[in-house]
Amino acid sequence: MNKKIAHTETELLVIFKQDGNDEKYFSKFLAYYKVSFNELLEDHKNWTDDDFDEGDSVQASALWSANDFIQKYIGFIEKGHGEEWSHQMAHSLEGGERAVYFVHSDLEAINPELAKKELLLYTKALCGDEYFKKYYLLLFEVQADPNGRIETAQNYSRIFKEQVAKGKSEIYAHHYADYMADGTYNEIYCEEYAFAFDKAINEKKSEVYARIYANKYASALIDIKARFGISDDEEMIDFAIEKVNGYMKAWEYVEVVN
Repeated sequence: MNKKIAHTETELLVIFKQDGNDEKYFSKFLAYYKVSFNELLEDHKNWTDDDFDEGDSVQASALWSANDFIQKYIGFIEKGHGEEWSHQMAHSLEGGERAVYFVHSDLEAINPELAKKELLLYTKALCGDEYFKKYYLLLFEVQADPNGRIETAQNYSRIFKEQVAKGKSEIYAHHYADYMADGTYNEIYCEEYAFAFDKAINEKKSEVYARIYANKYASALIDIKARFGISDDEEMIDFAIEKVNGYMKAWEYVEVVN
């Protein structure tokens, strides 16, 4: 048996139908098989039949690859995704969240609106609540790391709702959950940042001011509160807050002058 002879189209159609696939997807399956076979043939062009393991061949590997692709492709199509997204997801060498990240990134570079539409559809299928969905989508705008996005969005949703249940404002809850969600930041920093941001907004400050103030405030207080033995030193805390307030007064003055 020659282990480098492609299946005929007739043979492939029989196999395809025997696997219970809808014939309307056969052309996609066939095209993928041909590409896979040619790539594998090039990789094994110097091999003899004896070089292959028992039961293995270029055509068997190409068939497995095409079957794997078409099952994934059909799965995405049946969930409502378009051909481009479905093809790229099924073809991706990455798995899970990494595949979503890279396929979305590539599609966004050529068709931002389509990328947004496909990502929204994918997000809805994850069955999270409204806070999960909103934050999951946000991560594609602000976070470069392709890993752990689902878990981070789940954490955000849970923490946000916990804070609101405790009587915190939605502004506080959002920023606290935002910083706590991926486990990167110290809880003290998250608490102080959320407090300061909420305070600034309630004082009718701009979001730019609030971000700068919250970062300065949280950074100053964690330097004190996270140190063993002086976490309750009110004098040091008050002094640190005054320094932050002084910095923000100077910042506002420069903003007005400019």
